[in-house]
Amino acid sequence: MNVVPKEFIRVMPDAMQDFISEAFQKGGTSTEDAAHIAHLLVLTDLRGVFSHGTRQTPGYVGMMLDGKVNPRPNVQCIDESPTTAVYDGDGGMGHFASYHAAKAAVKKAKEMGLGAATSRNHFHFGSAGKYSRLALEVECAGFAGSCHRFRHNPDGVIATATGASPMSFAIPAGDQPPIVVDMATGIYGSQSFEEAFEQSPAAFFKMLGLSHVSHALGGFMAGIWLFDKPPDPPTIWEGANQGAFIAAIDISRFRPIDEYKAEIDQHIHDARQM
Repeated sequence: MNVVPKEFIRVMPDAMQDFISEAFQKGGTSTEDAAHIAHLLVLTDLRGVFSHGTRQTPGYVGMMLDGKVNPRPNVQCIDESPTTAVYDGDGGMGHFASYHAAKAAVKKAKEMGLGAATSRNHFHFGSAGKYSRLALEVECAGFAGSCHRFRHNPDGVIATATGASPMSFAIPAGDQPPIVVDMATGIYGSQSFEEAFEQSPAAFFKMLGLSHVSHALGGFMAGIWLFDKPPDPPTIWEGANQGAFIAAIDISRFRPIDEYKAEIDQHIHDARQM
């Protein structure tokens, strides 16, 4: 779980963002892209999702320095309709292509009522909540899911079939905080898988079901298996093994938004009294 450590050194967000941006520039990233990913990683820290925030920087930059991730990707929309879009990440970080996809999904939702986009040919996109929450800015509901490319081990434990694939839902509210679910589709704890299954078998089946949804939408539909066999000479980046699916819904097409948010507020308020 993401919890505040008992011992720590407090660093102000602006200072941390400048430091992270400089680190990515050292890895070859453009000034603009470095500032973008630094901003997203610091926001993730501020939400308390430390596992997917700035502590990921050494690994990300290391992948760039090792030539496994493109530090200067040319992200492109390669297919588009009034309600859908497909983005190619050009072997870079998912924080670039998936962010473009999320912005496109939200824009289309406001124009058409519903919007969805996929991103592919990129590396890790971090916490899913940073993309679903973009829908909240325009009073839409958002969903984001991702998956990385891997094959199941027939000798492995069934619980590992999840791949810890992330997903997030974001629901706007009025005076209350929005409902944001930002999670990995896995179960972690001090118990072994066998002990945890004995204690709560239903949780395992839900975990497997949710993970396969992320695989189906953020993986297979996004096209992660289009890039598993580099051509000769290789032009595909080794780390570009992930994809994402992001969707947005304009709630006002179904209910007056103020009425809807008032009901959400009441629901959250009542839950807090329990």
